[in-house]
Amino acid sequence: MSAMKNTNQLPSAFSLRTLVLAAVPSYVFPTLMSFLSGYFLQKTELMMASYTTIGLSSLVSTILSFMILWQLELKQILVQNKWVRALLIILLMISLGAFCAFLFDLPSEYFNITFSAFLGATIITIRQKVKNYKDEKN
Repeated sequence: MSAMKNTNQLPSAFSLRTLVLAAVPSYVFPTLMSFLSGYFLQKTELMMASYTTIGLSSLVSTILSFMILWQLELKQILVQNKWVRALLIILLMISLGAFCAFLFDLPSEYFNITFSAFLGATIITIRQKVKNYKDEKN
């Protein structure tokens, strides 16, 4: 038997596959919805923002939130407090979005960036399961 194998390791809900499955829709759907709105309202600035500040903000927020959730599961922090965990991550992503809008001097995109960060973080934190290993061990 290999000394490298860890038989106590429990399966996680986090993997590269689940990250991709969460990240792709977080970019595609906000981008598509805002682009189509801009197209029908004939607002070229909304169409341009759809795949930059709107889609990218949601994507980055989702990826960062996913990574934070993964670390929380590994370290078994806030595994039983789903709503507290979600609220903290959502507030962090909104703050990060606002900071980036300020840092890159994008006052006209402040709403797009913070709202997209909110959506990305909210969807992933509520949807993604975080396992409590204490409940699974016999």
